[in-house]
Amino acid sequence: MSNTDNNPTRPRDIAFVDIVRFVMRRWLEHPAFLTRTVLGIALATIADVAMPVLSGRLVTDISSHTGGAPHDAAQMALRNDALFMVGGLIALGLVGLLGRRSSYLGITYLSLAIMQRALSQGFARVQRFSTDWHANNFAGSTVRKLTRGMWAIDTLDDTLLLLIAPEVLVLTGTTLVLAWHSPFMGAVLALSVVLFTWLSVVLTLRYVAPSARAANRWDTKVGAAIADAVTCNAVVKAFGAEHREERRLDRVLRAWSGRTARTWIRGTNSANLQGFASLVMRMLLVALIVWQWWQGKAGPGDVAYVLTM
Repeated sequence: MSNTDNNPTRPRDIAFVDIVRFVMRRWLEHPAFLTRTVLGIALATIADVAMPVLSGRLVTDISSHTGGAPHDAAQMALRNDALFMVGGLIALGLVGLLGRRSSYLGITYLSLAIMQRALSQGFARVQRFSTDWHANNFAGSTVRKLTRGMWAIDTLDDTLLLLIAPEVLVLTGTTLVLAWHSPFMGAVLALSVVLFTWLSVVLTLRYVAPSARAANRWDTKVGAAIADAVTCNAVVKAFGAEHREERRLDRVLRAWSGRTARTWIRGTNSANLQGFASLVMRMLLVALIVWQWWQGKAGPGDVAYVLTM
């Protein structure tokens, strides 16, 4: 039997944008689950954006209070405002917790519904392929592609809805709030976010994804080699070919190991570069707020806001 992974007529790799469109269309088929997920993410994001604001105001109140029992109405107002900020931080913490719980429960049902339907439709389509197609394709390879595609939907849902969407909302909200405090620092953060996003996209799609696709193809071959050898074990035994099958699997595993190692190393390199870029962005903002403090344009609350942001 021949493996179509080596067939030059194999369909080209589908663009990532097409995959996202496919998944988003499936989301819209389950509006209740999608709404629950998105609303939960929105609540948690609002809490994340507002917390640094309250933290900065709390620091301002504490730094302005003389300590001990309040001596006048102004000091009493500072103490009451500080207590109000503490209550607000507690409330925001609870809102964030409940929002994340709602989003996680929503995406659980959303992903399972999409995964179930996708695998069912994929299986039905494969069942209707011609007998010649099935005779010339590894059963193990086909099974591995179906199940890996199903679980890829779960990973993509988590990445888009639970990781990327909240980060976009947090960065957008934080940039607007920071621009309200300081237009110059808001502009610096906005530019930094654009550059960081560009770097992340380029590293993911141009550096990590190609090696990941190669590793996935060899992962499929591993599944095919094992499944078909086990399925045809009676034939293997009849020809005394156990050692030959083991050597064949060993060759496939060596190739799979090399390509998987390259993918994981590239993923680590990408994460390290993004982490360094994020560190530069944060330190730039810290340096700017300290410089404004030196100039007398920022107080302790502003510094605390930027640090907690």
